[in-house]
Parts: sequence; C-alpha cells; structure tokens
Amino acid sequence: MAQLSLRATTPDQIDFDKTSLTIVWKDGATSVFELLDLRKRCPCVVCKGGHGGKVGTTTGSIQSIQLYGVNRVGRYAIHPVWSDNHQTGIYSFDSLRMLADGLGGDLTI
Repeated sequence: MAQLSLRATTPDQIDFDKTSLTIVWKDGATSVFELLDLRKRCPCVVCKGGHGGKVGTTTGSIQSIQLYGVNRVGRYAIHPVWSDNHQTGIYSFDSLRMLADGLGGDLTI
C-alpha cells in the first residue's frame, strides 16, 4: 500500500454540490468525487455485504443520489448523510486520497 504524507491526507476544505464532493488537501491538491460513485462505494458493513448479504445488494439499484451533509469523524474521516437515508459509512481521508490518485482506495478503514 502506498504511503501518503500527512499533508496529502489532511483536508483543508470540503465542499459538495448536487453531483460531486470536492476536497482541497493541505498539500494543495484538489480531488473531485462523483456522489453516485461514492455512495456505491460505501465502506459500511451492510453495503460491503457483511452480515450474510452480498456486495452491491443495497447499492446496486441506486440511480441517483444527493448528499445532505458531511460530518467529520475525528481527524481521519468523513461521515456522509445521503438522500436515501443511509448514513453509516465512514470514508477515511487516506482511502479517499488514494482513490483520487488512482492508488486503490477501497474506502475501508
């Protein structure tokens, strides 16, 4: 797994609109994520198929999504509140940055 600097994985600013989430990192880079893609990549146990389910069962039929809010979880992650009332996913900053940089980033903690 690639090692990223603390500045590369610390957000300076987090914004969202109807279609995307934008993070400006402390190292000056900007990452833009499509909301639908992020929702379908939710790292929570239900969306990942835990408790006897299958991966994609809860997210596979989602055609559009909006973000109602983004809460910070300490200094390491965000907790989105989605328009489908789903709000159990915690997206780590490390995984988001790796995803944006094409280094993997499966959004698990």
